[in-house]
Amino acid sequence: MRLWFVRHGETMANRDRIRVGQTDIPLTDLGREQAKAIRPILARIPFDRVYASDLSRTIETQSLALPGRTPITTPLLREYDIGSLAGMPIVNPELPDDEYVRRTRDFTAYGGENPAMICDRVRKFLRMAEADPCDNGAVFAHNGTLGAMLQVVLGADIDQNAANSTNCAIHVFEYKNGKWTLLAWNYMAELK
Repeated sequence: MRLWFVRHGETMANRDRIRVGQTDIPLTDLGREQAKAIRPILARIPFDRVYASDLSRTIETQSLALPGRTPITTPLLREYDIGSLAGMPIVNPELPDDEYVRRTRDFTAYGGENPAMICDRVRKFLRMAEADPCDNGAVFAHNGTLGAMLQVVLGADIDQNAANSTNCAIHVFEYKNGKWTLLAWNYMAELK
């Protein structure tokens, strides 16, 4: 089984470098164009199943990149819950522990999640996918979800900030003989 993870297209928060976490926001016009730009690549893959986070930016990306398909939506694929930091700049010198939060992605002091919590959600999603396997599944998700997926698959404590995913980039993971492996990361990074 292969899962083709796609990060959603650009949002105003991405463009303006604002934290939104699980706040539901739409794509920008550029984000819509990014989603349409990957349509020819995804059209060549015979997807048996389509999954998406239940937030509108992933569902909108999916509908533009894979038109005519109805995704199985799940909160397991949501972005980090960042608690009360939603709406604040990503770099915020007024926040006493700003550098720590950016480096560790530990939002628990603000009512949100830490990397272990989002990795647990990703593991639950993978168990769900493994229980109903398919040859190729498209998965529309978020940057934090993709960082957690990479951490779960590699089995290592990675710097999720260094593992950033480009908007609408494709990341390919394979499940074979009871093990997940990474086949491609930021496959379409040249699409901006």
